[in-house]
Amino acid sequence: MSTSDVLGPGCTALVTGASRGIGALIAGQIAHEGSHVVLTGRSAADLEAVTAELAAAGADVSFIPADLTEPGAAQALAETVERQRDGIDLLVNNAGGDPLREFRTMTIEENLRILQLNLIAPVALSHAALGGMLRRGRGHIVNISAMAGRVSFPYTEAYAAAKDGLIGFTRVLRSDYRARGVSASVLILGAICGASQGQRMLDESGMKASGFMAPAESVAHAVVKAVTKDRAELVVMPGPGRLLRAVMDYFPALGPTLNRAAGATTTMLKIIELREEKSDAAA
Repeated sequence: MSTSDVLGPGCTALVTGASRGIGALIAGQIAHEGSHVVLTGRSAADLEAVTAELAAAGADVSFIPADLTEPGAAQALAETVERQRDGIDLLVNNAGGDPLREFRTMTIEENLRILQLNLIAPVALSHAALGGMLRRGRGHIVNISAMAGRVSFPYTEAYAAAKDGLIGFTRVLRSDYRARGVSASVLILGAICGASQGQRMLDESGMKASGFMAPAESVAHAVVKAVTKDRAELVVMPGPGRLLRAVMDYFPALGPTLNRAAGATTTMLKIIELREEKSDAAA
């Protein structure tokens, strides 16, 4: 499989969670490579704004609003893009997030919604897009995961389970279909500044970005690298990220120790308390 078959002029990419933050940056980087990019997310207004901004910069973009946590939404979205664009060459499952609340204080339904957004939706959309990719004999799926489970990041039980599950899903998907022209890659993100959840945490805690945080733009560049180099996994964080992930696998107790030493546990509790206070005030 040639990377020119899935990225570049004449190709179509679908990027989820593209209404802001990292997703918008990923969409812009893929458009820079010459592909048409279909942006999707829940907010039509936000998608329209990002689309207009990218188009003004010369990108070939369009958008389709969709809530991928709704039953049948993934299949409907894939069918719409297939019909409008004659296929999906590159799928980037970027949509995700975590409310950052204590596991025990959330209902089981709230925890299951975290799994739905971060794991079930990417699996469903990959399944919906795979048939068309196999018929054309080309395609690439990039899933955006995280180090949360590996480093035992505090108060992220359901989120960590989903992101670790996404790594396993990608590995098997790549193994099963790469010989048939459809490859898969997973990006394992460390702490990210400049956009998305990592930046919101900085803003809420009053902390400044540390040397252990990667800029949001690096995620967009890593997506393109994963496709053009057909990389199975890329760890996006400063320093020896892959080595750190391996060390955490061998010494799982090290993660909580480092989190406590770095003040992550205390900071997370502070953010949770601030959010609860705002919620109580709004009520």
